[in-house]
This record gives sequence, C-alpha cells and structure tokens, in this order.
Amino acid sequence: MYNEDMPRTSPLLLAGHVLFQHLLTTRRRPLLASYKLTYRCNLRCLQCPFVDYAGEDAPFDQVCRTLDELARRGVRLIIFEGGEPLLWHDGARTFTDVAQYTRKRFDFVGVTTNGTLPLDVNTDAVWVSLDGLAPTHNRLRGAEIFERVVEHLRTSPHPRLYAHITANAQNHAEIPALARFIRPLVKGVTVQFYYPYGNQDDLFLPWPERRALINQLIALKREGLPILNSAAALRALKDNHWRCLPWLIASTNPDGSITQGCYLLGRAAVDCSKCGFSPYTEMSLAFRGNPQAILAGMRIFT
Repeated sequence: MYNEDMPRTSPLLLAGHVLFQHLLTTRRRPLLASYKLTYRCNLRCLQCPFVDYAGEDAPFDQVCRTLDELARRGVRLIIFEGGEPLLWHDGARTFTDVAQYTRKRFDFVGVTTNGTLPLDVNTDAVWVSLDGLAPTHNRLRGAEIFERVVEHLRTSPHPRLYAHITANAQNHAEIPALARFIRPLVKGVTVQFYYPYGNQDDLFLPWPERRALINQLIALKREGLPILNSAAALRALKDNHWRCLPWLIASTNPDGSITQGCYLLGRAAVDCSKCGFSPYTEMSLAFRGNPQAILAGMRIFT
C-alpha cells in the first residue's frame, strides 16, 4: 500500500522553506501538527487520558477541510494519532483515503498506532507504541497484545517503522532491554516521558529514575542502537531547563479544532516542570540552532 513513487519535496527544499518561514521571518507558523483523528480505540491503556472521550469520527470531507486549514497555517509535517487512528472510517472510506489526501499536501505524513492492526499503511512513517516487554506492555495496555504487535512489526512491508516508548514509573527499568529486543524490527526508537494528566499520577517517573534512564539512553546511542532522540534533547529533559518554542507545533482534535502551542492546551493543566513531550524539546532546540537536534530531525523526517 505504501507508494514510494509518490512525489515528495526534497530535503533541501524543505530545509529552505523551514529556514525562510520559521527563522528569517517573524511569522510564528507551526511546522508540525499532531492530528488526533479519532478518540475511538480498541484498547483501554492505563496511561491514556483520552480513553473516555466521546464523539463520532469526523466525515471525510471535514477531515480534508481540517487538513487544508493546517496547510494554510504553514504546517509541513503531520502525524496522525488517536485513539487508534487506523480505526477511523467514513462509510467505505478508511485511513488509507485520509493518508492519500494528506500526502498530496504535506512534505511528511506519519501515524502513531498501537500496532494491533496490520501495518501496511500509506504514510511516510509508522510509529508503533510499545510500553515494555510482554508482561509490562500487556498490563499497561489492558490486553494480551504484545505478541500480535511484534508479529505485525515482523511482517509489515512498510520501509520506515519506528517504535515509540513512553517512559513511566512502571516500565522505565526495562526500556534498555526493550530497545535491544526491537532493534531488528524497526529503523529507530523515539522516547518520551509520561505526563501526569491527573488520573494516573502514580505513573509519573520520579526525577532520579528519569535521569538514570536518560543516561542509559545516551549510552545506548553510543553503542549504536538507533535511539532517535538527540543526546542534546535527552540531556535537556533531565531537569527541563530548556526554553520551549511551543508555537512550532499545532494540535488538532477529531472535531477539527486546532490549537497552536503546548499539547496540553484544552486537555489538561499545564505544568512545564513535569514536561516529557520530547518532540517539543527536540524542535525547540533545533530552531535555536542545536546541531544534534537538527540532525535528529533530518534523520526522522527526510
């Protein structure tokens, strides 16, 4: 289903656009958007604050209008999430139709999925969420799904599969082992840290354990494991003493509403001291000229 022949903007042209739109002008236009395509999901994960959100899937024409608006606002990179975005449908139309429409309008299209459905999707990249080795992953996800997810990773024809891990108080100790286990199955691993939305604050990883895990992740990078977070961003997340540029990212809800700024706006109380949203760290450092963060972005998106 993935179409490698579909024309895409070259990395140099995209870099030139970014330089002009976001560095040489005073217009604060978002570069990346996360699009929460649906709240529906086939799991009830402990760490997910959206599990009880209600609402029907938006019809295809509304999704297209929302995508057009994101493009008008300057977005060039888009990542679908949920819920489980691969469950979205409008009659006979499925996520495949959404991705096809999106790839004609944006330079990079990704999707984050729980991996319980086949991974033959027509996006530039697929992130599969993994929370730990089998017992931990299944416990956090509320279902015995680990082996199915791994099998979908093994059999997927997609050329750019990533694993995405959200570190929390229950899984942090086995993340290095998980990274080694999935190394043959994916092109890279991205890591972020659980934010306490209020319903599962006991999942928040205490700071000493967070710093210890970050040291391990940096060591894994030196070993050659494909941890895609830059060392600079990981170090910044040790104490959150970094300057966030939240306007670089827009967040979109299933009803088509768009916010520009922190992922938590309209969703939860904002406490920057507890932030673990590594994409914001990475992009903020990149747009302030950090070479490690710039290279990390190029590695993921081009």
